[in-house]
Order: sequence, then structure tokens, then C-alpha cells
Amino acid sequence: MASTDLSSLYRAGGAAAARPPGAGSVSRNHALAGLKARIAAIEGEPVCRLENPDGGGQGQVARRSALALISLGCPEADAALGGGFPTTGLSEIHLDETRDGGTLLGFALALAIRFGAGPSRPLMWIGDALAFAEAGLPYGPGLAGFGLDPASLCLVRTRRLEEAAWAAEEAAASPSLAMAILEIRGNPARLGLEGTRRLHLRARAAGLPLLLLRQSARAEATAAPLRLRIRPGPSAPVADLAGEKRLIGDPVFAVAVEKSRAGRPHDVLLEWKSDERRFDAGEPAAALSRRVAAETVDRPDPARADGAVLALRRAG
Repeated sequence: MASTDLSSLYRAGGAAAARPPGAGSVSRNHALAGLKARIAAIEGEPVCRLENPDGGGQGQVARRSALALISLGCPEADAALGGGFPTTGLSEIHLDETRDGGTLLGFALALAIRFGAGPSRPLMWIGDALAFAEAGLPYGPGLAGFGLDPASLCLVRTRRLEEAAWAAEEAAASPSLAMAILEIRGNPARLGLEGTRRLHLRARAAGLPLLLLRQSARAEATAAPLRLRIRPGPSAPVADLAGEKRLIGDPVFAVAVEKSRAGRPHDVLLEWKSDERRFDAGEPAAALSRRVAAETVDRPDPARADGAVLALRRAG
């Protein structure tokens, strides 16, 4: 609708010349007002914030604090997210490599646990056949060990992306869920700015947190107010069994906050405490030092560098 209104600004010829003085500015102002109203509806804040984003002082801080946020149990993580994780609307989490899909799955499950997913208020996980074929399906005993009752998970697997997007839009309007997740691969056009706007508005109206998980994807413009990039982090050894080198500790997530209401990019290491059901600030692991194996004495002679090439005439 906005593109149709804006196209009238570029018309030339007799029709434009026949307009009364000031008609072009009126049409332009009407189009800009419509765009501001649409953006304000996506952001969930008044239009005046768009006209004066840096003003307001304490009023702006009060509006941000009034947003529905939930603590992750870690002050460093809450500060990086601008006060906590949004409890309503769309949030996007993307992963560079599909082979690290376990990291994406673990972080999303940890968020669902923080949001109180249980048999009475389940977690609905939606994905198409391609997404689940690449990253795999959640495993019941693994969920229990991670801190989530397997009876709390409702899995929806569709054949095509269009069906998964439709299921996510329907789930986003349900207030009976603790959280809904849509897992996809890459950056399909179906879930660009317009597609994510529908998801965000429906989830916000129902008061539901909706996660969009992207495997092997790049950052792009979407309607999600929060966008995170997840990578696996090095786990520390078990504190009580430090001598057992083969044992690893709690999972660690390297989280890059690329887009948030706070407006500041931030990197943070988060360690998931499954027994306490909360995140803790992770510490960078010490460098792994090992003895370097000596080169083998009896080995083929290495290839030598190319020399000068001469052009010789063929004899005879």
C-alpha cells in the first residue's frame, strides 16, 4: 500500500502540472504518515518516538522498562538484551553453519525452559522436512537431561516451507502455548520483511513469544525487534572432576546481539545450568596447549619450487 502511494510522487507530465499548488506536499506528507504508522505498529511504540528517537530522556527509559521482558537468570545477558528477553512477539536467532544445529536447538530449548514450558503449556516446534533433515529432530532422553519434560514438546513437521509458515502463523495466535518455534534453512523470500511482520503482529497480539530459527543464514532486515547470532562456545571441565579430562561441563553459547531495542551490538558467553534452569556468564576457556609431534625422519622429499621455463625450438 505504501509503494502505491509513493508511486504518485514520481508521476510527471500534464497530470502533475494540473495539480493545485501544495498538492504534491500534501500527498507526500500523507504517504510518510502512513509509513510511520506502519513502522510504529511493528515496533509497538508511538509514532512520536520515530520523529524524535533520541529525545524523551527518562520517558524513553520508562517506555523501555515497561516492555514485557523475562530475565535469563544472568545479569550480563539481561544487560546485553536491553533488560531481558521479550515475552511477546517475534525474535530471530540465526546460525552460520548447519553442522552446529545442536547449539541452535539447545539455546532455543533453554529459552523455552525459562518461559515455563510444561505439559499444560507446551512448546510447539514447527519446521519443514528440509530443516529437520539437516539438523535432526529433538531426542526425548536428551530433552529430559537438558531440563525439559519431553511431554512438553509438540512437534510439527511439514513437507514444504509454505505449510510450515502457515502453521507458525496459526500457532502465533494461540495464547495457550508457552512458546512457538519456527525452524527454517537460509533466507527464503517467504519469511522476509512482510512475512515476519505477520508473525510478529500475531504473536504480540496473543502475548506469545515466537522464535524464528535460521540454519546457515545471513542477517537480513526483518520485523523481529531482536536478532541474535549463535555459535558454540568451549565448555569448561567439570569442577568436581577436574582430573577427568574426557568429561565436559555445561554447554556454553557464544551469543552476538546484532539487533535489539537497546540499539547496541554486544557479545556475551552464556553457560546453561540445567539443574538451576538458568543461564550464567561463561568464561573464555584457556588455550589448549599440546606437544607438537616431531616430523618423521623417513619421509618423501618435499616438492621443490618451480624454476624458470624456457621455450625451446623443436629440432628437425
